[in-house]
Amino acid sequence: MFTTVRTRIAEAIREAKKNNELTAKKVHEIVHEAAASAAKDLKTGSDQARKLTKESISAAAKELEQAGDATHDTIAAAVSGAVEGVKHSNAEVIKAAEKDIGELKAKAAAEQEKLAENMRESLEGAKEAANEFADKTRDQITEAAADAKLKMTELLGITRDAVKAAVQKAIESGPPVDEHVQKITRDAVVRAVGETKFSAERTREISDAVLSAAVEAAQEAGKEIKETTQAAAEGVREGLATAMDKTRAHIEESREETAEELQKLKKDFHAVGDSFSEVLHRVADRSEKAAKGTLDAMAEDARKAGSHLRELASKAAHTAGDRLEELGQKTKQFGEKTSHAIAQEASELGSRMVSVAKGAAVGMWEGARKASSGDDNKKEK
Repeated sequence: MFTTVRTRIAEAIREAKKNNELTAKKVHEIVHEAAASAAKDLKTGSDQARKLTKESISAAAKELEQAGDATHDTIAAAVSGAVEGVKHSNAEVIKAAEKDIGELKAKAAAEQEKLAENMRESLEGAKEAANEFADKTRDQITEAAADAKLKMTELLGITRDAVKAAVQKAIESGPPVDEHVQKITRDAVVRAVGETKFSAERTREISDAVLSAAVEAAQEAGKEIKETTQAAAEGVREGLATAMDKTRAHIEESREETAEELQKLKKDFHAVGDSFSEVLHRVADRSEKAAKGTLDAMAEDARKAGSHLRELASKAAHTAGDRLEELGQKTKQFGEKTSHAIAQEASELGSRMVSVAKGAAVGMWEGARKASSGDDNKKEK
């Protein structure tokens, strides 16, 4: 491959020289096209990119010297053409990958909706099956179908409605309303968060939906508002804590997450404390006076560093961090090598920037000197 690149560049430069077209712009075009074309076939590894760039520049510079056209501009054009050519190829790959990811996300969303529809039909099938039986068997099938449905409320898009209906029934049933509401909201959060991968954004959305549904139910009932609101918020907090603890245990046991996933989980765990407090304030702003005061007070408690939820979040983040360290030995070595390379490159670029700046200053001084000299000559005349 590298021999082909050298040959292609050399022949193109000779052809351009023959046709009196060997400008810096032409050199850049020749080297860029050759490097970009070859970069498409590069194997994994940055050393391949290094060798391609070296061969491209070397071939161009050698041919320019032989042609007597190795000027500052043409050499600079060869260098930038090689570097930008390799970059262009990788950028195209990234662009194509991003397009594929976008298409996959759209496909996943469509499949998710298809799955949800299939589950709805499946649950309807369970109801129909129940109707074929009498008494005990029918009731058992109906109850089992309801339990199955509870495990997929988020998938079916009915978490909010299901919680609101459950809280309304709890209030109507009477004491102990707070205990029932706390369990309803806790279980709803645990189930909904558990249906998908743990993320701060997802927990925020679910917490908001569950808490606001419970508060609305109490406000519409016109009673037990403060008690229901406090119990619902406690239930959401406990649900988040349970969901985090389950995710933490999964990290310890499965050890299947990638470094990238662990890094995100670590960040998401730390964000849960703040997001819970934000949800409390946000729902408070949409609520009536009795619920608002309760939620705002709980939000301030949730902001405290020593809160139970924050402690659990810190513990879960620590577990993700420990797992990252286990995976990070090779990454650390690579990082140290990369840091050294970056420091060296920064030093080289810093020196070059100073040289360029000095060159510009000298050029300005020379220009001023010549202008001044010209003015003096005019005066003498």
